[in-house]
Amino acid sequence: MPENEHINFSALANHARRMQGTVAEAQLDLRNIEATGHSTDGMVTATVSSESRVVDLRIDPSVIDPDNPERLVRLLIEAIDDAHDTVTEQRVEVMSGITGGLQDILTGLNGEKNQKRPAVAPRFPERRSRR
Repeated sequence: MPENEHINFSALANHARRMQGTVAEAQLDLRNIEATGHSTDGMVTATVSSESRVVDLRIDPSVIDPDNPERLVRLLIEAIDDAHDTVTEQRVEVMSGITGGLQDILTGLNGEKNQKRPAVAPRFPERRSRR
């Protein structure tokens, strides 16, 4: 290893400790996520948890038509899908905090002076086709 490139283990340990706290917070945040979605006409509202469970469902009585049950089914699906999309967006937001922490740890491996170096992508040998 060249003289000017060393692993700063102290910085790495500090980053890892901070990351551990971030992961614990993120796990709590992920468990507490709930999102509410709406059908396109707003007549049905569904709330889902981070575990993909429907925890609340509100249906405007005007959409309950025994002669047209397909409409109610469509509205339910729209509201639940909308809520699931929002839960997914919230999960991504929480997880981005963790992935940012991973980059900090990787940067810490090379010490503070080498932080501006570009990330190195792994190289894999080309796959040969078997014929």
